[in-house]
Amino acid sequence: MDKKQRIATFTGLFIALGLPFILDLISGRRSADLAVPSRATRFIAEEWILTLVLLGIVLFWEKRSLASIGIKAMSWRDALWGVIGFVIGIIAFIFTTPLIQMLGLESTAAGIGQLAKTPLTLRVGIVVTAAITEEILFRGYPIERLSELTGRLGLGAAIAYVAFVLLHIPFWGLGGAVQIGVWSLIITVLYVKRRNLPATMLMHLLNDAYAFILLPTFFAQYLPQ
Repeated sequence: MDKKQRIATFTGLFIALGLPFILDLISGRRSADLAVPSRATRFIAEEWILTLVLLGIVLFWEKRSLASIGIKAMSWRDALWGVIGFVIGIIAFIFTTPLIQMLGLESTAAGIGQLAKTPLTLRVGIVVTAAITEEILFRGYPIERLSELTGRLGLGAAIAYVAFVLLHIPFWGLGGAVQIGVWSLIITVLYVKRRNLPATMLMHLLNDAYAFILLPTFFAQYLPQ
């Protein structure tokens, strides 16, 4: 990696891992904000802008292919592991909920309950946006580039994992972030093993569709309001 490419990569890492923290600090965004259409729309717009800028850096500044950040054809095995990851992730949320409640913390169920107030079309937009943009911003790009910079895939994945979990603390609260931390570990392992971003996008899409569309639509009465 030459000097010009290194500068481009550090800029990309700032956009992927640093700028979302800054935007959250400025806006004070919380999970309940997704129940407000104007704020949810702003969230969708910000995520896509950051992602498109990052992809521009990859293609036109680093002059590298999208495959360099894991965006490549998804085989049936990749898809299968994405579905398996989704199932394991749901089980993880179910088993960590009693622990979070025992500690007197709020689980992700509180934020999900608020989403029942959000129009369905907007919830679909949130699900699709998060599944695509967050996997590029927090998995594919940082894991691949940090692995190159450090020479260690495990270290690159660990740094990206910690950043992703920390970003969710102000948004979902400490209890929710613990649950997301367990889920994020599963999806990070999936990426490290398959090195295929569409597979993690599939797992993310299924998870968020279950949490943000299925649960608020059909089981809102059982969720905290």
